[in-house]
Amino acid sequence: MEALYQYIIFDLDGTLIKSEEGLYDSITYALEKSGVDPGDRKDMKRMIGPVLWESFRKFYNMSAEEADRANAFFFEAYDKEGLYNASVYEGVEQMLETLRNADRILLVVTAKPRDMAERVLNHTGIDRYFQAVIGPARGKKKTDKGSLLKEAFSFLAKSGTDHFQKEQAVMVGDRMFDIQGAVETGIRSIGVLYGYGDRQELINAGATLLADTPADVVKLICRE
Repeated sequence: MEALYQYIIFDLDGTLIKSEEGLYDSITYALEKSGVDPGDRKDMKRMIGPVLWESFRKFYNMSAEEADRANAFFFEAYDKEGLYNASVYEGVEQMLETLRNADRILLVVTAKPRDMAERVLNHTGIDRYFQAVIGPARGKKKTDKGSLLKEAFSFLAKSGTDHFQKEQAVMVGDRMFDIQGAVETGIRSIGVLYGYGDRQELINAGATLLADTPADVVKLICRE
């Protein structure tokens, strides 16, 4: 029987890696260098998901020019230290190993700049599981998961991967942006509850299924 979920597309932060401390440190640095009070670190959770430039504009009322500068400060800190302050969630490596051994094709689709995402994956040692990493170029100010998913579909189609069929793809993510991208592009989704989103956010966004742990993700994908 052909697998319902053959192409597994993962978000990065909050789905594969626990990265908030490095992100919060770098966001704090960017805000302080910009002369902005960082406020409560817990509020920075809302920054994880969309492109950071947009979040500086939305949550700190920055002009485009101010957001440009804050973004540059963020990259300065994150490149140096922040991206190395990340770890793989418990159970994620076992999940990836099981899925690969079950002949699933794995990709990462993230709003994090692609070069940074690749470095984080390499640093945490899970880069070997993925056929491709799809993310925006550094400095891109606006993007969304829908457009990034379309890039992933194009990659799979051009690579000739088992005659790619979009209907066999599933997006696995922890935030509404991941689920909204899946809905926009017409694929199923699995919302994970151990990341930075919450159950109601994922349900409201239209998640097809929910998973409490990485092991649950495997069960949902390999249940055929």
